[in-house]
Amino acid sequence: MSNIALLFPGQGSQIIGMGRDFWNHFGVARHLFEEASDAISFDLKKLCFEGNMNELTLTMNAQPALLTVSVIAFQIYMQEIGVKPSYMAGHSLGEYSALVCTGVLSFREAVQLVRRRGMIMHNADPDQQGTMAAISNISIGTLQKICEEVSVNERPVCVACINANQQFVISGHRQSVQEVIRRTAFKGTKHSYLQVSGPYHSPMMKNAADQFKIELDQYHYGHAAYPIISNVTAKPYPSDQSVVDYLNRQMTWPVRWLESMQYLMEQGVTEVIELGPKRVLASLMNKIAKNIVPYSLGQASDLTILANSQARQDKLLILRKHKLSELMSTALTSRNYSQDAEIYNKTVEPLFPELQRMKERLDNHSHELIEEDIQDSIVLCEQIFAAKQSPMNAKAMISTI
Repeated sequence: MSNIALLFPGQGSQIIGMGRDFWNHFGVARHLFEEASDAISFDLKKLCFEGNMNELTLTMNAQPALLTVSVIAFQIYMQEIGVKPSYMAGHSLGEYSALVCTGVLSFREAVQLVRRRGMIMHNADPDQQGTMAAISNISIGTLQKICEEVSVNERPVCVACINANQQFVISGHRQSVQEVIRRTAFKGTKHSYLQVSGPYHSPMMKNAADQFKIELDQYHYGHAAYPIISNVTAKPYPSDQSVVDYLNRQMTWPVRWLESMQYLMEQGVTEVIELGPKRVLASLMNKIAKNIVPYSLGQASDLTILANSQARQDKLLILRKHKLSELMSTALTSRNYSQDAEIYNKTVEPLFPELQRMKERLDNHSHELIEEDIQDSIVLCEQIFAAKQSPMNAKAMISTI
Protein backbone atom coordinates (compact mmCIF):
# COMPACT_ATOMS: atom_id res chain seq x y z
CA MET A 1 0.00 0.00 0.00
CA SER A 2 1.17 3.54 -0.76
CA ASN A 3 1.62 6.44 1.66
CA ILE A 4 -0.90 8.50 -0.31
CA ALA A 5 -4.24 9.86 0.89
CA LEU A 6 -6.90 11.19 -1.48
CA LEU A 7 -8.86 14.25 -0.33
CA PHE A 8 -12.25 15.45 -1.57
CA PRO A 9 -13.39 19.08 -1.15
CA GLY A 10 -16.72 20.33 0.15
CA GLN A 11 -18.91 23.35 -0.49
CA GLY A 12 -17.03 26.56 -1.05
CA SER A 13 -14.79 24.93 -3.66
CA GLN A 14 -17.28 25.35 -6.49
CA ILE A 15 -16.28 27.53 -9.46
CA ILE A 16 -17.86 28.20 -12.84
CA GLY A 17 -16.12 26.05 -15.43
CA MET A 18 -15.22 23.23 -13.05
CA GLY A 19 -14.93 19.91 -14.83
CA ARG A 20 -14.86 21.43 -18.33
CA ASP A 21 -11.20 20.53 -18.92
CA PHE A 22 -11.90 16.94 -17.86
CA TRP A 23 -14.89 16.86 -20.22
CA ASN A 24 -12.71 18.01 -23.12
CA HIS A 25 -10.04 15.35 -22.56
CA PHE A 26 -11.64 12.25 -21.02
CA GLY A 27 -14.58 10.10 -22.02
CA VAL A 28 -15.20 9.10 -18.40
CA ALA A 29 -15.94 12.74 -17.58
CA ARG A 30 -18.54 12.99 -20.33
CA HIS A 31 -20.12 9.72 -19.20
CA LEU A 32 -20.33 10.72 -15.53
CA PHE A 33 -21.71 14.19 -16.24
CA GLU A 34 -24.43 12.58 -18.36
CA GLU A 35 -25.16 9.95 -15.70
CA ALA A 36 -25.39 12.61 -12.98
CA SER A 37 -27.70 14.80 -15.04
CA ASP A 38 -29.91 11.82 -15.80
CA ALA A 39 -30.01 10.80 -12.13
CA ILE A 40 -31.41 14.15 -10.95
CA SER A 41 -33.18 15.22 -14.17
CA PHE A 42 -31.09 18.38 -14.28
CA ASP A 43 -28.39 19.54 -16.73
CA LEU A 44 -25.44 19.50 -14.35
CA LYS A 45 -22.88 20.10 -17.09
CA LYS A 46 -24.60 23.30 -18.20
CA LEU A 47 -24.73 24.52 -14.60
CA CYS A 48 -21.01 23.85 -14.05
CA PHE A 49 -19.84 25.23 -17.40
CA GLU A 50 -22.28 28.05 -18.15
CA GLY A 51 -24.28 28.77 -14.97
CA ASN A 52 -23.89 31.79 -12.73
CA MET A 53 -22.13 31.63 -9.36
CA ASN A 54 -25.26 32.38 -7.33
CA GLU A 55 -27.07 29.44 -8.90
CA LEU A 56 -24.10 27.10 -8.51
CA THR A 57 -23.67 28.09 -4.85
CA LEU A 58 -27.19 26.96 -3.94
CA THR A 59 -26.70 23.93 -1.73
CA MET A 60 -28.97 21.68 -3.77
CA ASN A 61 -26.85 22.46 -6.87
CA ALA A 62 -23.37 22.75 -5.39
CA GLN A 63 -23.47 19.35 -3.70
CA PRO A 64 -24.19 17.12 -6.74
CA ALA A 65 -21.95 19.31 -8.90
CA LEU A 66 -18.92 19.06 -6.61
CA LEU A 67 -19.46 15.35 -6.02
CA THR A 68 -19.58 14.72 -9.76
CA VAL A 69 -16.38 16.65 -10.50
CA SER A 70 -14.55 14.96 -7.61
CA VAL A 71 -15.60 11.47 -8.69
CA ILE A 72 -14.52 12.29 -12.26
CA ALA A 73 -11.13 13.43 -10.93
CA PHE A 74 -10.80 10.15 -8.99
CA GLN A 75 -11.65 8.03 -12.02
CA ILE A 76 -9.09 9.93 -14.10
CA TYR A 77 -6.50 9.59 -11.33
CA MET A 78 -6.96 5.82 -11.17
CA GLN A 79 -6.95 5.57 -14.98
CA GLU A 80 -3.84 7.71 -15.54
CA ILE A 81 -1.82 7.31 -12.30
CA GLY A 82 -3.32 4.21 -10.69
CA VAL A 83 -1.54 4.26 -7.32
CA LYS A 84 -4.02 3.03 -4.73
CA PRO A 85 -4.42 5.25 -1.65
CA SER A 86 -3.86 4.28 1.96
CA TYR A 87 -6.72 6.53 3.09
CA MET A 88 -9.48 8.78 1.81
CA ALA A 89 -10.98 11.82 3.49
CA GLY A 90 -13.59 14.35 2.43
CA HIS A 91 -14.45 17.73 3.90
CA SER A 92 -18.18 17.70 4.77
CA LEU A 93 -19.85 17.00 1.40
CA GLY A 94 -16.50 15.58 0.27
CA GLU A 95 -17.06 12.61 2.54
CA TYR A 96 -19.82 11.49 0.17
CA SER A 97 -17.36 11.70 -2.75
CA ALA A 98 -14.97 9.50 -0.75
CA LEU A 99 -17.77 7.01 -0.04
CA VAL A 100 -18.46 6.72 -3.77
CA CYS A 101 -14.80 6.34 -4.72
CA THR A 102 -14.23 3.62 -2.14
CA GLY A 103 -17.31 1.67 -3.21
CA VAL A 104 -19.67 2.31 -0.28
CA LEU A 105 -22.22 4.23 -2.40
CA SER A 106 -22.97 3.97 -6.11
CA PHE A 107 -22.32 7.17 -8.06
CA ARG A 108 -25.90 7.49 -9.28
CA GLU A 109 -27.38 7.01 -5.80
CA ALA A 110 -24.88 9.42 -4.26
CA VAL A 111 -25.78 12.17 -6.74
CA GLN A 112 -29.45 11.70 -5.89
CA LEU A 113 -28.70 11.55 -2.16
CA VAL A 114 -26.64 14.75 -2.00
CA ARG A 115 -29.15 16.58 -4.21
CA ARG A 116 -31.82 15.63 -1.69
CA ARG A 117 -29.47 16.50 1.18
CA GLY A 118 -28.94 19.93 -0.33
CA MET A 119 -32.68 20.54 -0.65
CA ILE A 120 -33.30 19.50 2.95
CA MET A 121 -30.46 21.69 4.22
CA HIS A 122 -31.66 24.67 2.17
CA ASN A 123 -35.25 24.28 3.35
CA ALA A 124 -34.09 24.07 6.97
CA ASP A 125 -33.44 27.80 6.84
CA PRO A 126 -36.03 29.21 4.40
CA ASP A 127 -35.83 32.74 5.82
CA GLN A 128 -32.02 32.82 5.50
CA GLN A 129 -31.60 33.48 9.22
CA GLY A 130 -28.37 31.53 9.38
CA THR A 131 -24.92 31.96 7.90
CA MET A 132 -21.32 30.74 8.15
CA ALA A 133 -18.08 32.68 8.45
CA ALA A 134 -14.39 31.78 8.40
CA ILE A 135 -12.34 33.17 11.27
CA SER A 136 -8.55 33.04 11.61
CA ASN A 137 -5.80 34.19 13.98
CA ILE A 138 -7.51 32.97 17.14
CA SER A 139 -7.18 29.88 19.33
CA ILE A 140 -9.88 27.23 19.29
CA GLY A 141 -10.40 27.55 23.04
CA THR A 142 -10.97 31.30 22.86
CA LEU A 143 -13.33 31.01 19.89
CA GLN A 144 -15.37 28.25 21.51
CA LYS A 145 -15.68 30.27 24.72
CA ILE A 146 -16.96 33.32 22.82
CA CYS A 147 -19.45 31.16 20.90
CA GLU A 148 -20.75 29.71 24.18
CA GLU A 149 -21.17 33.22 25.63
CA VAL A 150 -23.06 34.48 22.57
CA SER A 151 -25.15 31.41 21.75
CA VAL A 152 -28.75 31.12 22.97
CA ASN A 153 -31.42 28.58 22.03
CA GLU A 154 -33.21 30.97 19.66
CA ARG A 155 -29.96 32.22 18.08
CA PRO A 156 -27.28 29.51 18.33
CA VAL A 157 -23.73 29.79 17.07
CA CYS A 158 -20.90 27.25 17.23
CA VAL A 159 -17.57 26.25 15.75
CA ALA A 160 -18.58 24.29 12.64
CA CYS A 161 -15.20 23.47 11.07
CA ILE A 162 -11.78 23.09 12.64
CA ASN A 163 -9.76 23.43 9.46
CA ALA A 164 -6.24 24.23 10.65
CA ASN A 165 -4.41 25.78 13.58
CA GLN A 166 -6.16 29.11 14.21
CA GLN A 167 -8.34 28.70 11.11
CA PHE A 168 -11.98 27.89 11.76
CA VAL A 169 -15.53 28.31 10.52
CA ILE A 170 -18.42 29.35 12.74
CA SER A 171 -22.06 28.66 11.92
CA GLY A 172 -25.46 29.61 13.27
CA HIS A 173 -27.96 32.44 13.49
CA ARG A 174 -26.82 35.48 11.53
CA GLN A 175 -27.10 37.84 14.51
CA SER A 176 -25.01 35.55 16.72
CA VAL A 177 -22.40 34.99 14.00
CA GLN A 178 -22.11 38.76 13.61
CA GLU A 179 -21.73 39.17 17.38
CA VAL A 180 -18.95 36.57 17.53
CA ILE A 181 -17.17 38.38 14.69
CA ARG A 182 -17.57 41.70 16.52
CA ARG A 183 -16.10 40.28 19.74
CA THR A 184 -13.23 38.48 18.05
CA ALA A 185 -12.32 41.52 15.94
CA PHE A 186 -10.84 43.13 19.06
CA LYS A 187 -8.39 40.22 19.21
CA GLY A 188 -6.99 40.88 15.74
CA THR A 189 -8.84 38.16 13.88
CA LYS A 190 -9.68 38.06 10.19
CA HIS A 191 -13.05 36.92 8.92
CA SER A 192 -14.97 36.29 5.70
CA TYR A 193 -18.48 35.00 5.04
CA LEU A 194 -18.75 31.70 3.18
CA GLN A 195 -20.48 31.14 -0.14
CA VAL A 196 -23.09 28.80 1.30
CA SER A 197 -26.85 29.08 1.67
CA GLY A 198 -27.32 27.90 5.26
CA PRO A 199 -25.87 27.46 8.78
CA TYR A 200 -24.44 23.98 8.26
CA HIS A 201 -22.87 21.83 11.00
CA SER A 202 -24.79 23.74 13.64
CA PRO A 203 -27.82 23.09 15.91
CA MET A 204 -29.97 24.93 13.35
CA MET A 205 -29.65 21.79 11.20
CA LYS A 206 -31.26 19.51 13.82
CA ASN A 207 -34.64 19.21 12.06
CA ALA A 208 -32.87 18.76 8.74
CA ALA A 209 -30.76 15.96 10.21
CA ASP A 210 -33.89 14.18 11.48
CA GLN A 211 -35.48 14.46 8.05
CA PHE A 212 -32.30 13.39 6.25
CA LYS A 213 -32.02 10.28 8.43
CA ILE A 214 -35.15 8.97 6.70
CA GLU A 215 -33.43 9.48 3.33
CA LEU A 216 -30.23 7.79 4.45
CA ASP A 217 -32.12 4.70 5.63
CA GLN A 218 -33.40 4.10 2.09
CA TYR A 219 -29.98 3.40 0.56
CA HIS A 220 -27.68 0.37 0.47
CA TYR A 221 -24.08 0.79 1.64
CA GLY A 222 -21.29 -1.50 0.49
CA HIS A 223 -17.92 -2.40 1.95
CA ALA A 224 -15.19 0.26 1.71
CA ALA A 225 -12.19 -0.66 -0.42
CA TYR A 226 -10.05 1.92 1.40
CA PRO A 227 -10.26 3.40 4.91
CA ILE A 228 -12.32 6.61 5.07
CA ILE A 229 -11.70 9.23 7.75
CA SER A 230 -14.95 10.43 9.32
CA ASN A 231 -15.57 14.14 9.83
CA VAL A 232 -17.23 13.54 13.19
CA THR A 233 -14.54 11.35 14.77
CA ALA A 234 -11.36 12.25 12.81
CA LYS A 235 -10.71 8.50 12.63
CA PRO A 236 -11.52 5.80 10.05
CA TYR A 237 -15.01 4.38 9.89
CA PRO A 238 -15.02 1.33 12.20
CA SER A 239 -16.29 -1.86 10.65
CA ASP A 240 -19.16 -2.12 13.14
CA GLN A 241 -20.29 1.50 12.71
CA SER A 242 -23.24 2.34 10.49
CA VAL A 243 -22.50 4.79 7.69
CA VAL A 244 -25.97 6.22 8.27
CA ASP A 245 -25.09 7.21 11.84
CA TYR A 246 -21.92 9.06 10.85
CA LEU A 247 -23.53 10.88 7.92
CA ASN A 248 -26.50 11.85 10.04
CA ARG A 249 -24.33 13.22 12.86
CA GLN A 250 -22.23 15.10 10.31
CA MET A 251 -25.21 17.44 9.70
CA THR A 252 -24.98 19.04 13.15
CA TRP A 253 -21.47 18.13 14.36
CA PRO A 254 -18.29 20.08 13.54
CA VAL A 255 -15.93 18.99 10.77
CA ARG A 256 -12.74 17.93 12.55
CA TRP A 257 -10.47 18.42 9.56
CA LEU A 258 -7.31 19.42 11.45
CA GLU A 259 -7.47 16.27 13.58
CA SER A 260 -8.22 14.16 10.51
CA MET A 261 -5.09 15.40 8.77
CA GLN A 262 -3.04 14.92 11.92
CA TYR A 263 -4.27 11.32 12.01
CA LEU A 264 -3.02 10.82 8.44
CA MET A 265 0.33 12.25 9.45
CA GLU A 266 0.55 9.84 12.40
CA GLN A 267 -0.14 6.93 10.04
CA GLY A 268 2.86 7.82 7.90
CA VAL A 269 1.05 9.46 4.97
CA THR A 270 3.59 11.46 2.96
CA GLU A 271 1.49 12.75 0.04
CA VAL A 272 -2.10 13.92 -0.31
CA ILE A 273 -3.92 14.60 -3.56
CA GLU A 274 -6.99 16.83 -3.62
CA LEU A 275 -9.48 15.64 -6.23
CA GLY A 276 -11.67 18.53 -7.33
CA PRO A 277 -11.68 22.22 -8.29
CA LYS A 278 -9.47 24.82 -6.61
CA ARG A 279 -6.74 23.92 -4.11
CA VAL A 280 -8.58 24.51 -0.84
CA LEU A 281 -7.56 21.32 0.96
CA ALA A 282 -4.05 21.28 -0.52
CA SER A 283 -3.54 24.83 0.77
CA LEU A 284 -4.83 23.82 4.19
CA MET A 285 -2.36 20.94 4.28
CA ASN A 286 0.50 23.40 3.79
CA LYS A 287 -0.65 25.09 7.01
CA ILE A 288 -1.29 21.89 8.95
CA ALA A 289 1.77 19.75 8.24
CA LYS A 290 5.14 20.42 6.67
CA ASN A 291 5.74 16.66 6.65
CA ILE A 292 3.19 15.94 3.90
CA VAL A 293 3.47 17.01 0.25
CA PRO A 294 0.10 18.20 -1.17
CA TYR A 295 -0.99 17.97 -4.80
CA SER A 296 -4.26 18.69 -6.57
CA LEU A 297 -6.05 17.25 -9.58
CA GLY A 298 -8.60 19.75 -10.83
CA GLN A 299 -7.75 19.79 -14.52
CA ALA A 300 -5.98 17.61 -17.06
CA SER A 301 -2.68 19.52 -16.90
CA ASP A 302 -2.28 18.56 -13.22
CA LEU A 303 -1.60 15.01 -14.37
CA THR A 304 1.79 16.12 -15.70
CA ILE A 305 3.04 16.76 -12.18
CA LEU A 306 1.40 13.66 -10.71
CA ALA A 307 2.86 11.45 -13.41
CA ASN A 308 6.41 12.79 -12.89
CA SER A 309 7.56 10.16 -10.41
CA GLN A 310 11.12 11.49 -10.26
CA ALA A 311 9.98 15.00 -9.32
CA ARG A 312 7.70 13.56 -6.66
CA GLN A 313 10.50 11.36 -5.32
CA ASP A 314 12.77 14.40 -5.13
CA LYS A 315 10.13 16.25 -3.09
CA LEU A 316 9.76 13.27 -0.77
CA LEU A 317 13.54 13.08 -0.30
CA ILE A 318 13.59 16.74 0.71
CA LEU A 319 10.78 15.96 3.13
CA ARG A 320 12.67 12.99 4.59
CA LYS A 321 15.78 15.10 5.07
CA HIS A 322 13.77 17.77 6.87
CA LYS A 323 12.25 15.18 9.23
CA LEU A 324 15.64 13.54 9.76
CA SER A 325 17.17 16.91 10.66
CA GLU A 326 14.43 17.41 13.25
CA LEU A 327 15.06 13.92 14.64
CA MET A 328 18.79 14.62 14.92
CA SER A 329 18.20 17.91 16.73
CA THR A 330 15.87 16.16 19.17
CA ALA A 331 18.40 13.39 19.81
CA LEU A 332 21.18 15.92 20.44
CA THR A 333 19.22 18.26 22.71
CA SER A 334 16.69 16.04 24.50
CA ARG A 335 17.00 15.52 28.23
CA ASN A 336 19.00 12.61 29.64
CA TYR A 337 16.92 10.38 31.96
CA SER A 338 19.63 7.80 32.57
CA GLN A 339 20.73 7.44 36.20
CA ASP A 340 24.01 5.77 35.25
CA ALA A 341 26.46 8.55 34.39
CA GLU A 342 29.30 6.16 33.58
CA ILE A 343 27.32 4.22 30.96
CA TYR A 344 25.97 7.48 29.55
CA ASN A 345 29.46 8.93 29.19
CA LYS A 346 30.78 5.78 27.53
CA THR A 347 27.78 5.25 25.24
CA VAL A 348 26.29 8.60 24.31
CA GLU A 349 29.06 11.17 24.37
CA PRO A 350 31.15 9.42 21.66
CA LEU A 351 28.06 9.37 19.42
CA PHE A 352 27.43 13.11 19.64
CA PRO A 353 30.31 14.24 17.38
CA GLU A 354 29.45 11.62 14.79
CA LEU A 355 25.77 12.62 14.75
CA GLN A 356 26.70 16.31 14.65
CA ARG A 357 28.89 15.71 11.58
CA MET A 358 26.02 13.85 9.92
CA LYS A 359 23.66 16.72 10.67
CA GLU A 360 26.06 19.28 9.22
CA ARG A 361 26.29 17.22 6.04
CA LEU A 362 22.48 16.93 5.93
CA ASP A 363 21.95 20.65 6.44
CA ASN A 364 24.55 21.44 3.78
CA HIS A 365 22.32 21.33 0.71
CA SER A 366 25.30 20.96 -1.61
CA HIS A 367 26.04 17.52 -0.14
CA GLU A 368 23.99 14.66 -1.60
CA LEU A 369 22.87 12.31 1.18
CA ILE A 370 22.36 8.72 0.10
CA GLU A 371 19.99 6.16 1.63
CA GLU A 372 22.84 4.55 3.58
CA ASP A 373 23.62 7.90 5.24
CA ILE A 374 19.98 8.31 6.24
CA GLN A 375 19.79 4.85 7.77
CA ASP A 376 23.11 5.32 9.63
CA SER A 377 21.81 8.60 11.07
CA ILE A 378 18.60 6.95 12.24
CA VAL A 379 20.58 4.19 13.98
CA LEU A 380 22.71 6.80 15.76
CA CYS A 381 19.57 8.60 16.96
CA GLU A 382 18.05 5.33 18.19
CA GLN A 383 21.21 4.55 20.17
CA ILE A 384 21.22 7.99 21.78
CA PHE A 385 17.52 7.84 22.71
CA ALA A 386 18.04 4.38 24.22
CA ALA A 387 21.09 5.46 26.23
CA LYS A 388 19.26 8.54 27.49
CA GLN A 389 16.32 6.31 28.44
CA SER A 390 14.13 8.92 26.79
CA PRO A 391 10.37 8.55 27.43
CA MET A 392 9.45 10.24 24.15
CA ASN A 393 8.02 8.13 21.36
CA ALA A 394 11.10 8.15 19.13
CA LYS A 395 9.75 5.23 17.10
CA ALA A 396 6.83 7.36 15.97
CA MET A 397 9.20 10.06 14.75
CA ILE A 398 11.45 7.55 13.01
CA SER A 399 8.54 5.75 11.34
CA THR A 400 7.70 8.88 9.31
CA ILE A 401 11.19 9.16 7.78
